[in-house]
Amino acid sequence: MTAVLQASPVQREFAYSRRDFERVKKLLFSQAGINLADSKDAMVYSRLARRLRVLNISSFKAYLTFVAQNEEEMEHFINALTTNLTAFFREPHHFDALSAYLQANPNVKRIWCAASSTGEEPYSIAMTVASVFGSFSPKISILATDIDSKVLHIAREGVYSQSSIAQLSLQHRQQFFY
Repeated sequence: MTAVLQASPVQREFAYSRRDFERVKKLLFSQAGINLADSKDAMVYSRLARRLRVLNISSFKAYLTFVAQNEEEMEHFINALTTNLTAFFREPHHFDALSAYLQANPNVKRIWCAASSTGEEPYSIAMTVASVFGSFSPKISILATDIDSKVLHIAREGVYSQSSIAQLSLQHRQQFFY
């Protein structure tokens, strides 16, 4: 005789069903074009549970109805579900490719950084542009956008901690930060 162990259901503060998760996925995709993987259900619960607490809403079903009717809360909903992984020269091969592209196409006028997060990526683009053209004021505009409004406020400040620039080369730190 073999005993079958079943995982006990997770005790949660708020009722949260598979249907709620599917509604979150559908709403996030329709509003922001973000397609959540099925494996993200626990992440969705933990991030949105904070909003339920703040708003004193007792269920995900009620919260999702509220979100659908409240434009301001829609912004909080999207912000809560975006992931803002950022660093200077994150994925360095992209900046190598940008450098090569700019050298081959020196008449580029605009660059768009669509997922700028707190600004490290567009700042890295600006450093790449300045290095390629040997100038702090080349005739290229950089548009930095992000779907998360909170991170854009940080990006606009353009102030970075010592720890966030520590992985940069001494040359980059001296040339662009000190």
